[in-house]
Amino acid sequence: PDVVDSGPIFDKEPEQKVQNDDHYDVSAIECQHPEQSESVHKTYLIEQDSHNVLIESEDMNSDKANNKLSKENDLLYADFMKSKAELKRRDSIEYASEMELECAKVK
Repeated sequence: PDVVDSGPIFDKEPEQKVQNDDHYDVSAIECQHPEQSESVHKTYLIEQDSHNVLIESEDMNSDKANNKLSKENDLLYADFMKSKAELKRRDSIEYASEMELECAKVK
């Protein structure tokens, strides 16, 4: 751009002036097509309802997944506790003595 053209980007006077019309009624225009706004409203409600169903469905899937994970967690915890008890039993002096006696019997 030329330095000469570096003035304001708006015109000094608008190209056309908008006439102020007192007879222009916005509510009358809205009343001419009431079925359009009703249709848009119904569509919105249908979309909103299907969206709510979708959220509900996702929540149900999430609940199922959480229940499955909870059951799996319970099983893993039960196995862990059994292993812990077995390790404690095998780490005792009584178990070591019992194993020595069994090994002596086999020989």
